[in-house]
Amino acid sequence: MNVAIRLRLTLLYFSFFALAGVLLSLASWLLLERSLTALMLHELDERIDDIQAFLAGRPADTDIRRAELLREYRLKDEGKWLQIIDDHSAWLYFSDRARVADPFPPFPISPAKLRPFVPARGHLLRTLTRDLAVEGQLYHVSMAISADRSAAILAHFRRDLWLLVPLVIISAAMAGHFLSRKALDPVQSIVAEVRRINDRNLSTRLAVSSANDELSLLSLTLNEMLERIDSAFRSVRVLTGNASHELRTPLSLIRTRLEIALCFPRTVEYYKTALEELLTETIHMSALVENLLALARYDAGAARTELLPVDLSTLLRKAVREWVATAERLSLNLQFEGEKEPLWVLADVDLVERMLRILVDNACRYTPPGGWVRLESKVCQDRVVVAVEDSGVGIAEQDLPRIFERFFRAHEPQHLEQRGSGLGLALARWIADQHKTSITVRSTVGSGSRFEFSLPQFRPD
Repeated sequence: MNVAIRLRLTLLYFSFFALAGVLLSLASWLLLERSLTALMLHELDERIDDIQAFLAGRPADTDIRRAELLREYRLKDEGKWLQIIDDHSAWLYFSDRARVADPFPPFPISPAKLRPFVPARGHLLRTLTRDLAVEGQLYHVSMAISADRSAAILAHFRRDLWLLVPLVIISAAMAGHFLSRKALDPVQSIVAEVRRINDRNLSTRLAVSSANDELSLLSLTLNEMLERIDSAFRSVRVLTGNASHELRTPLSLIRTRLEIALCFPRTVEYYKTALEELLTETIHMSALVENLLALARYDAGAARTELLPVDLSTLLRKAVREWVATAERLSLNLQFEGEKEPLWVLADVDLVERMLRILVDNACRYTPPGGWVRLESKVCQDRVVVAVEDSGVGIAEQDLPRIFERFFRAHEPQHLEQRGSGLGLALARWIADQHKTSITVRSTVGSGSRFEFSLPQFRPD
């Protein structure tokens, strides 16, 4: 059964305060009892000290001391009991037991030790026995006094504590309810504020307290989460808008070409040219859709990266073979400079091939006819560095930080009919991230660009 946090906090506070009240009451009882016992012990001890002083001021004769004690203490007992015995078990003095208790309880054996409360004939007693040495004589002095007054004080205190128990319980419940509300009010405020945030006002942020406590940390965490959600929503909106724009252009062109071709009979050459244009737009649109799907899979975490030993030299030579025809069509000189022997690295074959394809395509796209594109590979310490360099138009310095953003195009090439979607370098950066590496760019406007990345070298046994 789920219990609300407020109820749980109330029960927790109530239990704490109720337990604290019980423990405080018990401690008060024990301290009062201890204080009363100490007072009676002190009184008994002082009375025995008086007896020692009285005996020290009398002659050493036993009979004389006995007579003096009878004369002095017979009339001073008043509810107290006193017994004095010498070391030969002969008594010097004893009070009437019946005046205090009948039968009288036995005295403690250990000297200077108080007995607990002993009920006897309606009285509660405290007793004390101590040995006294007076002028070479040893006396055993036993004394008892009534503890009725202390017992009455404790009884009244106990009754007052029992009367306070309901008040303590009620106060604990009220304090627990108040503190639970006080503790959860800021949380309720945060919940109410969060509930007001939707997809139309994601820019709203929670107020952060300056107390630097757990609640301020919660507000900061929620603000960071809202920032990520807002960024994701903006990315989705930008992606949707750019994708719609990119797809609308080729679709409009395809529709226009088809409508024109179907209006009147055309020559074979016209139909051939129209179909070639439609094929170009279809290829561009297919590439755009493929890149969008790939980015969607990557963002959703559905794509898996499997790092295996791969001969990078083989992949580079394969990329050159795939793009040599395109380079010749664009009047470009495609070169490869690298190690002839195998260069084993840990990589995902499909992803690395795709990244090479993106970089080479990007170089060819932005290099005017008559230029060159070069692929390089070299070993640097325990990594293999791959570079794709061109003699193209270059990238402006202010555009370099944004070239890996989705749908960003720094410069629209005029020498190619096929347009770029602005997604290639974003995919390349994601692939580099999956291989725990990065793509570095050096570019000069009018002189070309150089893209580099590295992969860990694998040394087979």
